Amino acid sequence: MDFKAFQKIIIEYKGLLIGIVLAYLVLGLAIVFLTPKTFKAQSVLLPETKDSSLGNSGGLSQLASSIPGLGSFNLPAAGSDAFRPEFYPSIVQSTPFILEFKNHKFFHPDFNENLTIESYLQKYAPFNTFSFIKKYTIGLPGLILGIIRGTDEEDLSKANEIVSSSNQTFYRPSVGEFKFLKDLRDMVAVSVDKKTGLITISVETTNAVVSAYLAQFTQEYLVDFMEKYRNEKQTRIISFLEDKKIELEKQFNEDQSKLANFKDRNFNISSASLINQQENLTSKYELSKNLFFNINSQLEQARIKLNEEHPLFATIEPVYIPPLKNKPQTFLILFLTGSLGIISAAIFILFKSPIKFGDTD
Repeated sequence: MDFKAFQKIIIEYKGLLIGIVLAYLVLGLAIVFLTPKTFKAQSVLLPETKDSSLGNSGGLSQLASSIPGLGSFNLPAAGSDAFRPEFYPSIVQSTPFILEFKNHKFFHPDFNENLTIESYLQKYAPFNTFSFIKKYTIGLPGLILGIIRGTDEEDLSKANEIVSSSNQTFYRPSVGEFKFLKDLRDMVAVSVDKKTGLITISVETTNAVVSAYLAQFTQEYLVDFMEKYRNEKQTRIISFLEDKKIELEKQFNEDQSKLANFKDRNFNISSASLINQQENLTSKYELSKNLFFNINSQLEQARIKLNEEHPLFATIEPVYIPPLKNKPQTFLILFLTGSLGIISAAIFILFKSPIKFGDTD
């Protein structure tokens, strides 16, 4: 390769090559300045997970199955009552959460008024040049189709329709509302570290205070959701035990009455058949008594557990107002655009150079 010729081309087109690199750097700066700054507020939680059960419910079920007339007697499955952390991200992406997220009000000291994320975006959010360009370039066909179909994708003021059929109710947002909810989903995220179990909640918006308020709301919603989940689960177990207690109490009273009536009618028993009847009645009575007192004890334990046990989340990192922007990442953008400029300049040299590889003359 003739390096002198290569050097000659570089010197000859030096101004143009520098201009190519500078043009890419200017493009990078334009991206940095035209992209709205975003601020990410986050918190880190450590959930407590433990296995719990209602005592010897398995033995109680086996004992109950031996009593004629009771049929199958199975307590709800014992084991972990903790909501699996892998599902936490799905909670904050669900429609019920996003609707509450959208309507959550907070006081913003800079604007001196109560806002929701929707009202903030409509009144105070900075103009997004790239979104505007995308809307009227790539998104232009969609806008034209919307006009033809008579649907206004930007209209969020239309009342959401509720469709009821066969005693079922469904939420049906407008097209604009649906797209707005999708944008909100992109603002909030929950990640779970599989090794440590740490939960990171983050909200990213164009305002640091807004991000902090909404991150705090997301954290509280997640903790409240877990409390409701465990309470509802424990309430179902209590309801089940109460129903079985009534059933077993009735069986216990019947067996007790049968044994008492038999003893009242038969004194000084000497007949083998009567002795056998009494033993059978006594055995039934002892079984039903044991079941009744055991399930009564289980019921009390379940009630105590409902009152005293709550999901525990240790706050490792509380929400704070982020002092620095998260995006755009200036250094990364300039590095990438500068690298593209250098690559483009190198390609230009290769096309302009008459150099042939392997030619050393």
